[in-house]
Amino acid sequence: MTPRSSSLRRRMIMALLACFIPMILVITLLFQQALRERQRAQSEALRYTAQDISRTLDRYVAGVYSVSDAFSTDQALLDMLEADYASHPLSKKWAITYINGALFESYNRLLQQKKIDAIYLTNRQDVFDFLDPNQEVPLLIEKLEALGVNDKDKLGRFYWYPLADNFLTTSSYGETRRDHVVLGSRRVYSALKSGYPYVHLFAVEEQTLYDLYSLQAMRMGATVYILDENGGLISSTDEGAVAACALPGPVAESYAALESDDGILPVNGADYSMARAACSQTNWTTLVMVPTATLSSETAQLYLQILGVIGVCMGVAFALVLLLYRRFMAPLAQLEHSIRRVDAGDLRAYVKPQGPAELVQMLQSYNTMLDSIRVSLQQQLEMSRRKQDLEMQVLMSQINPHFLYNTLETIVWKAGEAGRTDIGKLAASLGKLYRLSISGGLFVPLQQELQHVQMYMNIQQSRYGNKVACDVRLHGCDAAAVETLKLVLQPIVENCLLYGMEGLDHTLRIRITVRRRGDWLEISVTDNGIGMDEAALQALRDQIAHGRKPGAEKNRRSTGIGLHNIQARLQLYAGAQSGLTVWSLPGVGTRVTLTQPWRPTGEHSPQ
Repeated sequence: MTPRSSSLRRRMIMALLACFIPMILVITLLFQQALRERQRAQSEALRYTAQDISRTLDRYVAGVYSVSDAFSTDQALLDMLEADYASHPLSKKWAITYINGALFESYNRLLQQKKIDAIYLTNRQDVFDFLDPNQEVPLLIEKLEALGVNDKDKLGRFYWYPLADNFLTTSSYGETRRDHVVLGSRRVYSALKSGYPYVHLFAVEEQTLYDLYSLQAMRMGATVYILDENGGLISSTDEGAVAACALPGPVAESYAALESDDGILPVNGADYSMARAACSQTNWTTLVMVPTATLSSETAQLYLQILGVIGVCMGVAFALVLLLYRRFMAPLAQLEHSIRRVDAGDLRAYVKPQGPAELVQMLQSYNTMLDSIRVSLQQQLEMSRRKQDLEMQVLMSQINPHFLYNTLETIVWKAGEAGRTDIGKLAASLGKLYRLSISGGLFVPLQQELQHVQMYMNIQQSRYGNKVACDVRLHGCDAAAVETLKLVLQPIVENCLLYGMEGLDHTLRIRITVRRRGDWLEISVTDNGIGMDEAALQALRDQIAHGRKPGAEKNRRSTGIGLHNIQARLQLYAGAQSGLTVWSLPGVGTRVTLTQPWRPTGEHSPQ
């Protein structure tokens, strides 16, 4: 670095500091003012929100109380509750349906209030469950007694239990808020019986309570928790807390430390503004909390002032930088644009050398580098194409004549049995098999590939008879309308025969299933042969990936086109994501799945 450039750097730093230090001081003062105003406004808004939510809950709970009051002296309901259903269990279910549909529903249509969900007859040890009449009564009574709904200290008053699963029904909505309820109970006095023989039960879905205050919470961007006097969770905007039916530990600690109706306390390392308000109809408390970092629209003017100061400072800094680096920015901008074009694949995005001598030399070297890269890539591409052609020739040359020899031996064997008409069919299948093998290019219609397999199976069935069977299932595709790489199915079917029949005591059934999955063609070949254990399966997968180990003996009954050959051809000509997948279980069978891109017939140039 020259002395002149060092001096320039120092002057630039001093100029920037002279601009940014006053800006930082002003921003600090504005933020402090905004923070104080926001905290005051936020605390007041939270208090009002908590009180409003508590009043909303009180109105809802008052409606629930009115329903209990209305039916505590309803003679039609009392008559049906006191009827004897011991000898007629179905009559009780009819009575439950009638009460729920005729008495409760008519009242609900009139006043739109919460219905009674169950009535516990403490003297008779019976339960009328209107949510699920098929519930086991002894089990319900056990759960109700465990909650203490029949305690003497709860005579005549409502008592609400924390959020829990709804045990009054065995059905589930699959939704967290609907499957959790707040259970309310009230022991109802009966003048006729001079006691409290009935317990009204209300299972209020958490979703119902959440809907009462969710809009207020969203407008404030607040998290709301409704708690009972013991800190048990009643409802919350926090669905995780609803699923756990409990107040999160960090929130519980901060709530316990809240000494007044509002304040700022830490939760999980972040400060929150909190406010609480009690419900007058219940022992519930509404807790509303918002991160102190949250800003409202009231501070928008302060933000504009801050942005204005930053803009002025940035303008000063930009003017200084532009003054000092004007000679360098234009050539560097051209270089950046050229680099983007090169990144997009244009290796002829040359840059016009201009500017200082050092920069001109650098840009000339850049243009020379582009030429070198372009020539190198062209050479590599040509070498890659030649390599693929050579690899294809090597792979296709792996087909050996043993299959042809085996077939001819079968024909000779059949010829020895004079008078057999299937010899001609066998020879015809062999001829068509090899005509299909040599016809077409690299890709052929799937229909032709399936015909190739059928000719192969005709030959094998003439040898094995009913010991082998093969069928094809097409799901959502036309075999004539899609192409596949040539000679990929017959070798897989051949492997089923070679390795799946040894020691098999039943017919070997081979099923070819063809499906279209989005932009992919999936072909599965499944057999019910002897299968493979884990070690053999892993060895086969290694062979598919890497080929047969040097010196390994080939199966002389095979055509020679192994699974590795198919895998290699697929990845060469159908893409690196194409390939084979093998699953197998001993004694169950084997499935080979071939995946390649969907290739409609006739939409590609011949290979």
